[in-house]
Amino acid sequence: MPGYVKPAFFLFLVLLAAGIAGGFMAADRGRRVAVWCLLCALLPPLLLPLYFARPLREVEGVFKKCSKCGELIKWHAPVCKYCKSGQTA
Repeated sequence: MPGYVKPAFFLFLVLLAAGIAGGFMAADRGRRVAVWCLLCALLPPLLLPLYFARPLREVEGVFKKCSKCGELIKWHAPVCKYCKSGQTA
């Protein structure tokens, strides 16, 4: 029967997509990519807390530390949202 997708294959594709998305989000937040790929593939609801999680460390082009208070802020933010100090380039 052409055009019919087996449910097991569809489930595999959904879990694969969740794992890949989790890996990309983990990389942007300075977390272990392989671990989060596996966790998000096995438990897709983990994508939501990972999306809102704060980064663990500086990530080139994504997050940097504030020069005054040391909190992690977006890379191109002109002002720290925590201490309101101006950032240098």
